[in-house]
Amino acid sequence: MSLSTSVAYCFVACSMLDVDVNLRSPQPAASSQQPAASDAKDSQLQTASQTPNTMGPEEDLPTLISQKDHLNVLRYVRAHQLREPNLVVNHGKILLQSKSLGDAERLASLEQICIAACDIGDLDLAESCLDSIVNPTSNNKSLIVTKQSSRYRKLLALCLEAAGNYESAGAVYDILLQDNPSNAYAAKRKYCILAAQPGKETDAMKALDEYLSKHPGDLAAWNQMAEMCLSVSDFKGAAYCYEELVLGCPLDSNIHTKLGEVYCTAGGVENAKLARKHLAQAVQLDPNNLRAWYGLVAAAEGYLEEVEKISKNKREAEDEGVEVAKELIKFGGEKLVGIYKGTRLAKVVNAVLKESSESL
Repeated sequence: MSLSTSVAYCFVACSMLDVDVNLRSPQPAASSQQPAASDAKDSQLQTASQTPNTMGPEEDLPTLISQKDHLNVLRYVRAHQLREPNLVVNHGKILLQSKSLGDAERLASLEQICIAACDIGDLDLAESCLDSIVNPTSNNKSLIVTKQSSRYRKLLALCLEAAGNYESAGAVYDILLQDNPSNAYAAKRKYCILAAQPGKETDAMKALDEYLSKHPGDLAAWNQMAEMCLSVSDFKGAAYCYEELVLGCPLDSNIHTKLGEVYCTAGGVENAKLARKHLAQAVQLDPNNLRAWYGLVAAAEGYLEEVEKISKNKREAEDEGVEVAKELIKFGGEKLVGIYKGTRLAKVVNAVLKESSESL
């Protein structure tokens, strides 16, 4: 079934969204009055198709693949939230040919295959799955997904995104947000649409900032915001984002490392102290974190350089900090030498660290 001649998508454009959903040729979206989503019905459908799969199969994935257990391969990927689109598509195509597949499993599999097909750019397969979801062969009315449901609209918007029709996809997400302003999924996808388009980095940051103002507990979003701040050299903003991450994951050595690096790069005596603190915390949490050890030595050296820039009166107040920094350089150097002992890089590391120690 060709996407450019899809009767199903044309029907959706006319009867449900009044936006152009041609997946091949993106066009501007038209505005109109939209019908309300069937939230209660959608919730029942979500429960019906996902309840049997919450635990997942007991066997590991390689065993299921070798046994050609197509149903449990898809169940395993869903249960463990793996991103294996090619695996899902290959096993899903075979699974859908089975006549013994239950209605709930078929619906869950169609959704999973549709998303995987979008991931690999197989838009024909994605449309076929989407059409099968709203036109099932089963007579079980409790498992019929309507075109007005948020469940269907999510899949439709993903297909539009995969085709590059960002304007129409954004229109679908706007409808989802109108129905439910706290819809975190739709808000995140709107950010993703902006982030995927060159030249809209500022708009993407604004969208992500708006999302975080409503969902401050989303650690993945804070991490994404930190990376975006770093991409524009906003070290103060990046430090704020990583501080939020530290609150959510106080025992994560890598987050402390990144935060220490940001403070070290920002410069200044106070920032150098904060960098030293977080990098010391990072190596305490994970003694094998080489990046943190190097960062700790670099932060201590950076602190000494910053102290040299300040006035003599202020410099005297940093005497204790200077001694601590010198000891940290020696201590960190000894640890790194020990880690690289017996390796091909040992001589290089020794030379670099010896130069740092002699400059104290």
